[in-house]
Amino acid sequence: MEKERREALFLLILIIFDLITLSFSLPLAYFIRFNLLSKIPYFYVERNEIPQFFPYYFTLNLILFAAWVLLLIMYKVYRSKNLLSFQQVFSAITIGTFLVSSLSFFYRDFSYSRLVFILTWGVEIILTFFTRIILFLLKVSTIGKVSNKVIIVGINEISEVIKSFWEQKSYLNYNVIDMIEDIDNIEELVSQNDINEILVTKRLSDREVLRLISLKRKKGVYIKMVPESYLFFSKRISFDEISGIPIMELEISNLEGFQSYIKEIVDIVLGTIGLIVFSPLFIIIAILIKLDSEGPIFYKHLRVGRYGKPFYLWKFRTMYKDADKILDKYPELKKEFEKEFKLKKDPRITRIGKFLRKFSLDEIPQIFNILKGEMSIVGPRPVTFKELEKYGEFKDEVLRAKPGLTGLWQVSGRSNLDYARRISLDLYYIQNWSLLLDIKIILKTIPAVLLGKGAY
Repeated sequence: MEKERREALFLLILIIFDLITLSFSLPLAYFIRFNLLSKIPYFYVERNEIPQFFPYYFTLNLILFAAWVLLLIMYKVYRSKNLLSFQQVFSAITIGTFLVSSLSFFYRDFSYSRLVFILTWGVEIILTFFTRIILFLLKVSTIGKVSNKVIIVGINEISEVIKSFWEQKSYLNYNVIDMIEDIDNIEELVSQNDINEILVTKRLSDREVLRLISLKRKKGVYIKMVPESYLFFSKRISFDEISGIPIMELEISNLEGFQSYIKEIVDIVLGTIGLIVFSPLFIIIAILIKLDSEGPIFYKHLRVGRYGKPFYLWKFRTMYKDADKILDKYPELKKEFEKEFKLKKDPRITRIGKFLRKFSLDEIPQIFNILKGEMSIVGPRPVTFKELEKYGEFKDEVLRAKPGLTGLWQVSGRSNLDYARRISLDLYYIQNWSLLLDIKIILKTIPAVLLGKGAY
């Protein structure tokens, strides 16, 4: 955990250094061109012909800064294995400078100095190179002295090769504490020996890998695996190699990181828009429900929220009054309901209720749950406490995310899915969450709802 904190600290320092150099490279290049080089006869410029830095070069600096930052992110410069790699940085800086300089020549109101662009590129390349050299030396002198304590899961030829490699490359500071065949006591070993990393060289079941992911989240240990060990939510895997042997490192999702705050902001914005758009429909549906049968307009039901916090989920009422008593008259249907918590032919549902359910209109009031922060636009299925028992050892992982108004379950068959499939979809979503995935699910939800497939 200590090593992970230090890695995070060096990442923060590197980002700060980069932001500083990105901000001042063009002003420094401007100073060199018009204050230093102008003293050389070939580059001489009359004092009254020197262009002012404000506003043109200042604006150019902002545009170039934004372009560089965007490209550095696109080139994944700040991923752990690329932190001190210069190839991606060189490409991002070069492409950014080329693009902005090319576009600047289409600007007719002011003529930018080409030499300033060349100097800006050179200054930024030199500064980013030296900051990485300095950080590398600093990292070697601090983190390099900290022993990386490792447990290898799997006693086989691959594990022996890797152990031998680390022993020969002692400067890497890898210390194999133990080699084990199973992970029955892995939590105790990690705690007792202050383990930094777990390397898996054998095939594990999905449950065992999920257990390691949970351990990574709780203890901050690195989890690395040979490619044979594979999990259905494997998109969050980065690849590396040790002595020519391919290694995978599992990464936990971004649901609890910075992007989760962006997800909450998106929920609030879309929830507010949805409330405004669906307001007229609220009134129409409310009138139809009252005309169709006796009872309240809305129906609330206790569900399990994020981290197991209970909340009341709101829906338009789609069942007759005293619906539970109606189901008691049909023992076979009641047995089926207790198994899957869904019925294809449910005698409790009203006429308008069938229509609302078919097109998911009964779920519109969940917008209030979203605005209250109890639900998200996209997420796992909102389940009851009794349903949660079916998730078994996966329930803690599922409860990491807010339940969703829609989700993979909504666009993959809805009520036609069995519980095993629902659980796997929820786990896949949580482990591979991204804003792009949310957008894809929202776009797929629209035709799924309009066609009414899999809903009853």
